[in-house]
Amino acid sequence: MKTNKIVRPMRKFGNLLKDLFYPKDTRHFWVRVKDNVKTKEEKENFIFAIIELLNQRITIDGQDTEY
Repeated sequence: MKTNKIVRPMRKFGNLLKDLFYPKDTRHFWVRVKDNVKTKEEKENFIFAIIELLNQRITIDGQDTEY
């Protein structure tokens, strides 16, 4: 009889909760965004603001010098 590996999806959910409630102990961060805007210009400004936030938050590891 073959045994199958048990998938533990609650472990991944627990990791997500830890990232939300203990942000200093994790290497990930969350961004909450609106999914509804009134004009195309507002949408473009919002996307630009998200890109700027990501550029500020994401750091490059000093060991990886290929780029």
